[in-house]
Amino acid sequence: MGRRALIAGATGLTGSRLLSLLLAEPAYERIHAVLRRPLPDAQQPAPGSPGAGRLVEHVVDFAALGRGAGLPEVDDVYLCLGTTIKVAGSQEAFRRVDFDAVVGLARLARRHGASRCATVSALGADPSSRVFYSRVKGEAEAALAALDYSSLVVLRPSLIDGERQERRPGERLSLALARPLAPLLPARLRPVAADAIARCMLAAVLRGEPGLRVIESDRIVRGASG
Repeated sequence: MGRRALIAGATGLTGSRLLSLLLAEPAYERIHAVLRRPLPDAQQPAPGSPGAGRLVEHVVDFAALGRGAGLPEVDDVYLCLGTTIKVAGSQEAFRRVDFDAVVGLARLARRHGASRCATVSALGADPSSRVFYSRVKGEAEAALAALDYSSLVVLRPSLIDGERQERRPGERLSLALARPLAPLLPARLRPVAADAIARCMLAAVLRGEPGLRVIESDRIVRGASG
């Protein structure tokens, strides 16, 4: 019997890369994608491809997690959910995604048998930070650590490099400035490719090292090589 994976955020920049990797990974016999809306045709596995017949979509209301929103039995959980305060519209809306949805889904998956979990957090995440964004990310990390996963991997990337479908003007400007300066920046502040983050997540979960492992931004590319 192969492993069963659950991925949240599969339509996002990092999540879309990770979904492709999961569909090509022979260790998984089933990949469950938890979504707000169905996957676009471009992300559907092609007939005859290694992922054909292994992807199951679950369109849910993330606000209703734990109140009737069911999940299948799974082994591994990949959390690629995330937004910005500007995109979300308010601090409260941001928290509903980056804390409530992330922790709520991890808690529900743990009840359904999941033992390994990986999440995309952020550089500087700290539950005691004075910066709201960093504080929420840190609080989410702490809440995940309390769920008693046998293996928990937290990735803290700097700017995530890649072309988003979602409009994030602030990130676009930051990347435009950071890319040419990357060789001069400290390693932990350099932009990190979404593909490297996805590969690092997959490799870390498949290794299944016990306990909590935090992978800072400057170690993500090394982790992507397995």
